[in-house]
Amino acid sequence: MDNLINTDQAVEISDGIYWVGAGTKTFLSRNSFLRVFEGNNTTGTLLIDPGPTSDFVSLSHKVSSVLPGGLSSINLAFINHQDPDVVGVLPKLYAMNRRLNIIATEDTWRLVSLNGLASVRFRSIDQVQEQLLVLPTGHRLEFIPTPYCHFRGASMIYDLESRILFTGDFLGGVEAAAGLIATEENWAGIKAFHQIYMPSNEAMKLAVQKIRALEPAPLALAPQHGGLIKGDLIELFLKRISELPVGLDIVTSVNDRLPALIAGLNDVLVAVKETMGEYKVNSILKQFKPDGCYPSLITLGRDGHVVDIKGDPYEAINALLNAFLDSATEKQKKLLRPVFNLLLL
Repeated sequence: MDNLINTDQAVEISDGIYWVGAGTKTFLSRNSFLRVFEGNNTTGTLLIDPGPTSDFVSLSHKVSSVLPGGLSSINLAFINHQDPDVVGVLPKLYAMNRRLNIIATEDTWRLVSLNGLASVRFRSIDQVQEQLLVLPTGHRLEFIPTPYCHFRGASMIYDLESRILFTGDFLGGVEAAAGLIATEENWAGIKAFHQIYMPSNEAMKLAVQKIRALEPAPLALAPQHGGLIKGDLIELFLKRISELPVGLDIVTSVNDRLPALIAGLNDVLVAVKETMGEYKVNSILKQFKPDGCYPSLITLGRDGHVVDIKGDPYEAINALLNAFLDSATEKQKKLLRPVFNLLLL
């Protein structure tokens, strides 16, 4: 069903909630969401994680298809954290609408305001009583701070009427399989994303505890990257993420072994080039180069040698070795497998 969704247009994912993001055909999607409130003879609009400057035209087109006034009619903008892929379009939004109000934590706003936004009307989440905001329409928004996931001032926002939790970078992922709705196949991209960007498992455990404590429980988790997580996948992914070593957990556990792993991988690359040919190996290595929006798991120096490995080094090495095997002949596989097995002992 998901492959029938036209992501070149705004997509209504729940009553009054629209996906207006971009990049679903790239490795790192950017999910922005528009919430339209109606009630008590009044209306309101909320833009969640507006997006980077590069997505402004796409964002404007999609919002205008929902709101006659387009971006200039947005009342509120919610910011999970301060990264450019979240806040890049804010200066343009403010130039179009001086009545724009922005909601974020004070830690987030301290950095966002440096983008020429010091005079914007800002509402601090930290000062919202019981972290619950009741709008004039009667709708309720709950704020759930998630410190160090991955920024000190990160905060999720929970729409209590739709029961959609907008999680920011938490539970987001890089996607080999693009689409708006996550499947179990999305876990690999979620895992890789968190192992690079999240600082520690303890920070993620706290976020998971807060999600599980929500009443009523969310029907969907909507991260800023990757697919929307629904149904049984919510608890499955929460369980997996709470057990996942990330960031410093990985660095401290493999720090002593990493130089030996890198040296061993470079020796293996020599053997692979002798077996498969240098041109073939270099073409495969190109798949592991960064695409400009997401870092490479394996960093190569100018001489073609591996100089660093990000995330879980064993998974990164496995991914590279499997890429070689996928392109090798049966005869080449028989020669390479014993060499690969020695590296991973």
